Amino acid sequence: MSENEYAITSDSLTKRFGRLRALDGVSAHVPRGSIYGLMGPNGAGKTTFVRVLLNLINPTSGSATVLGHDVVRDSVAVRRRVGHVAALQPLWDWMTVRDYAHFMAGCYPTWTPEAVSKVLDRIGIDTQGKLGDLSRGQRAIVSIAVAIGHEPDLLLLDEALTGLDPIARREILRNVIDAMQAEGRTVLITGQDIADMERICDHVGFLVKGRLVLESTLDELKARVKRIRIEHPSEPEVQIPEGALQVKRSPRETVFTVEDFSPQLLHSLDGPQRRVAAENLALEDIFIDLAQSHMEAAG
Repeated sequence: MSENEYAITSDSLTKRFGRLRALDGVSAHVPRGSIYGLMGPNGAGKTTFVRVLLNLINPTSGSATVLGHDVVRDSVAVRRRVGHVAALQPLWDWMTVRDYAHFMAGCYPTWTPEAVSKVLDRIGIDTQGKLGDLSRGQRAIVSIAVAIGHEPDLLLLDEALTGLDPIARREILRNVIDAMQAEGRTVLITGQDIADMERICDHVGFLVKGRLVLESTLDELKARVKRIRIEHPSEPEVQIPEGALQVKRSPRETVFTVEDFSPQLLHSLDGPQRRVAAENLALEDIFIDLAQSHMEAAG
């Protein structure tokens, strides 16, 4: 892809807080029109990455662009074209939903009330009700609905769905994120619900201790990372491939995960009195295996 085909790029992006490297040389590429899931354990650097993109904090070194704008030099242009919702985003409880949307409309030169009303009406949120009377899920829906009021080209959802009940998550996914994708806009979402990520994302990135250890389309990732299971009648002499993850041996079975599966690899592991099989992995299993391996390697 050429540079203008990416909604977000970063080049060796690093952010230090004292001795802590919250981001450690992150070079990410988020294609325009994609739904990109940025995953990682707690403290991996996901929120720091989002905050750098919005110029809420400056990088220590490296650079990043959003929709072709440098996040430091052109931060105003970035914010005009980006919608952002953080986890447990604070709202003014004394305001009505309608007043809050009207207030936020004054922050943008372009605003489409219909974009907000479409989401709220479909989900059945009373715009005359006060924000303080809403459930956590309803507050999240209001925050996201208002974040798309200026019809942004990029929506950043930073842990915005974490802790929501399944109904609220499904409503947000169906009425907001799917609609953004249908219109060719870009969504970057961080969070811990990997099942949701697997359902909606077409690209994923894994952050571990500030490092981007993997970036791929979801289809390519699931085709490449597989669990190999070798059944054998007695104590084996199985040659484990270099770089194999989560190796588990028992007298009659050897199991491990590979990041570079191919039919040739499977053939090379075959042998007398062996049964060799490759198992497809859910995104959650891939994430756990890769994250644990990289965390162990990093100490």
